Amino acid sequence: MDMASADVFTANNIGYLLLSSTLGIIVGDLLWLEALRLIGAKHVIVIDSIKPFAAAILGRIFLQENLRPPAWGGMFLTVLGVGVVSWEEQSKASQSKEDAEDECDDTNAVQIESDRINNDADDIGTTQISSQNTDDNVSIPDDKSKRYWRGYTCAIINVLADSFGSLLTKQHGVGMTTWTINLLRFGFAGIILLLVSIAMRLHGCYRSSRIDGHSQHTKNENKEDTESTLHIDQCCNTLSTPAQQQCLRPLWYQLPSLKLKGWLQITGGVALVTFLCPAFEKFALFQITLALAISLSSIGPLYSLLLEVPFKGKRPTIWGCLGACLAIAGVVILSVFGY
Repeated sequence: MDMASADVFTANNIGYLLLSSTLGIIVGDLLWLEALRLIGAKHVIVIDSIKPFAAAILGRIFLQENLRPPAWGGMFLTVLGVGVVSWEEQSKASQSKEDAEDECDDTNAVQIESDRINNDADDIGTTQISSQNTDDNVSIPDDKSKRYWRGYTCAIINVLADSFGSLLTKQHGVGMTTWTINLLRFGFAGIILLLVSIAMRLHGCYRSSRIDGHSQHTKNENKEDTESTLHIDQCCNTLSTPAQQQCLRPLWYQLPSLKLKGWLQITGGVALVTFLCPAFEKFALFQITLALAISLSSIGPLYSLLLEVPFKGKRPTIWGCLGACLAIAGVVILSVFGY
């Protein structure tokens, strides 16, 4: 290793790149997914819209990158346009999901009514169900408030972690190629996730061994639970719609069971999204300001308008086209005044 490489690949620089991997990939993505689960995509989109502005503030403080006033306006237009497109997409997705759930609820209602007719204790069952629903309704506002509070907290921390991770990469990745940076960041994140998966599997084996050592009474209870689970799995296997088959899922730390075609599709997606995309993104990060790089990396939803036509046969809506025009105008302004 020559002197120039020794000055670049210092313990300080590598350590900060690993820290950026922890913040931007491990912590950031984990909190982003948790926020999606708690508050839904629409609310996460709103919080994500502040990421370019957070990057602009961090760039101004730590990198002395000053944006001219028109660039702030262009950033606002870009964020607004992407937000409109994303909001429209999630509205359509939510509507489709609600329609599927309504269909499932109607089917369940028919089954419940049939069971109720065949049940000798109709009145008692109805009273119990009504009482249970009343208790559930009382606890809904409290649970919803806590869920939203946690979800927004996760989304905000994700924005800050992702922005700060990009800042650390730009500060301490100078002199490295984009491939080296991605090897360090994604390689470290991959090792951590692999260790977590192994640890969870070992924990599962440990719990299974403890269950096997319990008393016969506990074994009988576990047998009943297993039979109940098998019954649910058999019911799930008979369901035809994708929404009804969601109960058949591997644990979060396990790989899914897919056919060769599925793995090839995932491999292709990983090659594009986790390999080429970050490579171009990190190259741009060192050529333009931090705020401009993050703003441009957030316009992915615009491409879905073009891809929906050949792949799904869907035409973009008026709101989608309007959002795309706003985002494109913002990108043009950023490209002119963002340096």
